[in-house]
Amino acid sequence: MIGLRVAGDAAARLADTALEVTVAGGFGSPGIRLRRRMFDWSEPSRLDGRTVLLTGGTSGIGRAAAVAMARLGAAVTIVGRDEGRTATVAEQMTAASGADLPVEAAVADLSRLADTRRLVDRFTADHDHLDVLVHNAGALSATHELTPDGFEATYATQVLSPHVLTTGLLGLLRAGTGPRVITVSSGGMYAERLDLGTVHMPAEIYDGVRAYARAKRAQVVMTQEWARRFPGAVQFHSMHPGWADTAGVQEALPGFRRVTRPILRTADEGADTIVWLAGVEPIPAPSGTFWLDRRPRRTVRLPGTGGSPAEHAQLWDLVCQQSGVRPAR
Repeated sequence: MIGLRVAGDAAARLADTALEVTVAGGFGSPGIRLRRRMFDWSEPSRLDGRTVLLTGGTSGIGRAAAVAMARLGAAVTIVGRDEGRTATVAEQMTAASGADLPVEAAVADLSRLADTRRLVDRFTADHDHLDVLVHNAGALSATHELTPDGFEATYATQVLSPHVLTTGLLGLLRAGTGPRVITVSSGGMYAERLDLGTVHMPAEIYDGVRAYARAKRAQVVMTQEWARRFPGAVQFHSMHPGWADTAGVQEALPGFRRVTRPILRTADEGADTIVWLAGVEPIPAPSGTFWLDRRPRRTVRLPGTGGSPAEHAQLWDLVCQQSGVRPAR
């Protein structure tokens, strides 16, 4: 029986590797559905007593993750830009989850660093600990937009603000139970290299898809740097949700959606690894790991795209300088 089980595990790992090679099969709905059966996934762990803060929670994968975590017993706060919409969605989430604890709403435009700092102040004033911080906010913009701070909006929202938020909430995380920071990246980052000169993309060369992918690459590198520089109780992980059929994809990538629609995942399927990572004990891979479908994945598929250790350190210093915060150990 043990030999059969080992052989079965080896076959599953081989099939998983084959899915990775196909890209579409691995990132699309066939990948998660096959992996769920091959690896006999259990239901995500209960989150009773856990406090969760999730950005970008009003739609798509973020909304699905928030509802699932509330259903599992977590005290969830979602962050959105529009006060009325965020409050309405939080009420809808509470009803959809059937949870005893209401989903709370917090308002912040995370493209604006001042808004992010105010969010830190408000959340810190109302909470004495934080168990799970999920960086999910971000959208692909076809046009180049500068924030009031003078940064391209994609980069500000997805790289600078998460750094400000993590730094500001680090004390609450250290007071949490099994605390972890989960960053929602994208498989699009595989196509872009870490380029410190254009990670904050100027208007003259701006391309929305590439700016988004570069920001996602930077997110993964920053997660690795957080893990390297802050070993200990707080775990830092990034993940790829796969190709999910969300409003963001429908609006930003209509051509891609038209071609891939038959294999796109649901928002719940895209959110699965987020929810699983929020509660699994212990996390079965080191801090700094990049995940897809509950399994560690490589961060580089094309030579030269990942950046050197020196470039990773330079990105950390750049983000600290631009955001105005350098976390103390």
